[in-house]
Amino acid sequence: MTSKFALVIANTEYQDASFAKLTAPGRDAEELAHVLREPELAAFDDVQVLLNDGEGKTRRSIARFFADRKRDDLLLLYFSGHGVRNETGQLFLAANDTEMKILDATGIPAEFVTNAMNNSRSQRQLLILDCCNSGAFAHGSKSAAGVGKSMGIATAFEGSGFGRVVLTATDATQYAWEGDKVIGDTQKSVFTHFLIEGLKGDADQNGDGSIDIDELYDYAYEQVVSRTPKQTPGKWSFKQQGDIVLRENLTMRDVKSTPLPSDVLDLLSHPNSSVRRVGVQDLMSLLGGKHLGLARAAEEKLREIAESDDSLTLRQTASETLITRGLVDGSGSLHVNTAPIINVGTIASIEEQAELKKEQRPTPAAKEQAGRSATAGVKAIPVRRLGLVAGGLLIISLLSWGVSKLLPNLSAPPAEPTRTFQTSVMLTSPTQTTVSQPEQTNRPLPTATSIPPTPTPGIGPTLTGKDGMTLLYVPAGEFTMGSASYKDEKPIHKVNPDAFWIDQTEVTNKMYSLCVSVNACKAPKYKASDSHTNYYGNVAFDPYPVIYVDWNRAEAYCEWADRRLPTEAEWEKTARGTDGNIYPWGNTFDGTLVNFCDINCSLDWANKSFDDKYADVAPLGSYPSGKSIYGALDMAGNVWEWVADWYDVYPGGDPSASSDFGQKYRVRRGGSWSSYDGFMRSAGRIGNDPADAYYDIGFRCAMSATP
Repeated sequence: MTSKFALVIANTEYQDASFAKLTAPGRDAEELAHVLREPELAAFDDVQVLLNDGEGKTRRSIARFFADRKRDDLLLLYFSGHGVRNETGQLFLAANDTEMKILDATGIPAEFVTNAMNNSRSQRQLLILDCCNSGAFAHGSKSAAGVGKSMGIATAFEGSGFGRVVLTATDATQYAWEGDKVIGDTQKSVFTHFLIEGLKGDADQNGDGSIDIDELYDYAYEQVVSRTPKQTPGKWSFKQQGDIVLRENLTMRDVKSTPLPSDVLDLLSHPNSSVRRVGVQDLMSLLGGKHLGLARAAEEKLREIAESDDSLTLRQTASETLITRGLVDGSGSLHVNTAPIINVGTIASIEEQAELKKEQRPTPAAKEQAGRSATAGVKAIPVRRLGLVAGGLLIISLLSWGVSKLLPNLSAPPAEPTRTFQTSVMLTSPTQTTVSQPEQTNRPLPTATSIPPTPTPGIGPTLTGKDGMTLLYVPAGEFTMGSASYKDEKPIHKVNPDAFWIDQTEVTNKMYSLCVSVNACKAPKYKASDSHTNYYGNVAFDPYPVIYVDWNRAEAYCEWADRRLPTEAEWEKTARGTDGNIYPWGNTFDGTLVNFCDINCSLDWANKSFDDKYADVAPLGSYPSGKSIYGALDMAGNVWEWVADWYDVYPGGDPSASSDFGQKYRVRRGGSWSSYDGFMRSAGRIGNDPADAYYDIGFRCAMSATP
């Protein structure tokens, strides 16, 4: 196993008055050691510090440091103090008790260090020298014999080993500066200061989350030269093979932001909020991408949008994204300008009505016009980008009161509660692929061919899928589908699906990982949940629902498992049964039977009257008393569930009920842990782009019971 070791040597006090007192090495050594040790920073396995020790102890420590190491061990030796030459030009590192007059006997020869490195089996060695050269020594001592003469660093430490890199504070003829002085009472060495800052994150210039030696040196060099032009750091590599990585656990918080791409800035500056929404989607992709500098810039821009964009929906989207990613701390530093949630039945103000109207999805003609024209002084957005607009738009509908006349041959179901409008956060992958979809109708529903004979119709039989899922049998028969409360759920109508099997629970992290392990499925777009940074792939969350899966990932999994996504009719029948229940368990809402946005939820629409025990996703089956008549668990709450259908008008419904109708969005059902209780209804439906992946969307599978 590869390990990282460091030996940090610093000297500030010298018994020989010929050596000037230094202040920086002590402070530098302490801070560098901290950065190297800290698990959240460089995470070295062992760091030793020698401060103001004598020549004998220093020699033995260096020898022990390089002895008994493995080939792949990373060894970092740092020295800060005086570097001096004898009369023949031989380089020595000065210890606390080094005497200038007998330098050969009391100093530490460069050759000694080189031999120790040569004899080590490690082929990843880094030597950092932050010491005055001969000129700096002469400047601060009683003798000027060495002014302008080379320390011979490259020659002294070349040796015969492999994988050696030497970094120096100065070149062969310069001083090592402390602050603005060569020698004096200052706080830090300029060179070491920027090595430390670089390791904290600033040196990750390419934003890949790691820092190698080349990046660290390049960063320190640029910073030192820009501040002290008289000092030029140096770097030598001897038979180096591959990159030597010093830190590989950087997060977005560790790096500085880098400029956002110009095309994203063009989108975000467009006067049309629908076009700006595409830019917000790009920010979401960058926020979850591998380039940490761009992720940091995306975070900063999302904060700006959350506070000042003139679109209510974009402000909400930006703020929910930051909350979902855990980027809003307890200090309340994010002041989001969000309008209050509008309840159904509330007469919105003129301003609210105008805002809602403005935030509706534009018609295809409007989108095309937005791509062809731009306000004077505003750069036009390329038409190819406008194809992404639909995928980035949030689900916004005009909600209204009233109950339509029921069809003469149908009986009205019990009255349903009103709901609060809610938007979900869209998070997309910059590398997402789109699976081609049917042109007009949903694809034929596959049937299972490797199942036992169809059981006698009735409630009770079960099967076990190849992924370990328990499947429930739902017999053929008519049931009442839809609701009179919302336009997209009208009209109430009768549906008579064939018998089918459906998963008892949502697909779990563990089940999904089986599909990923055989390369039949893509991993979820993110491994975190809302409150757990290590969610997918952590065995502790194996029995929890998989999230951050788009519609295409869900469909691919079901096909791998010899099943398919359920139709809307199958899903709703499983949830409400043939009695037309409003909720899976009956007609009265009970917040103790479902994981929804309650007292544990920090969102504005939280219902504080209930405590479901979870502030995020819950283990599947946590609410057995909330099961449906067929025994299906978590049909309400926990996570939304993708189904097979396009989001479209029901037969006989009003095509103008939603601007989202048509073959562009897929349906999700059932509400989630972050949803208002109105979304727990079995008839509730909402549409999303198939490429969307949220922190609260999962799925379950189904299959036909007859071939």
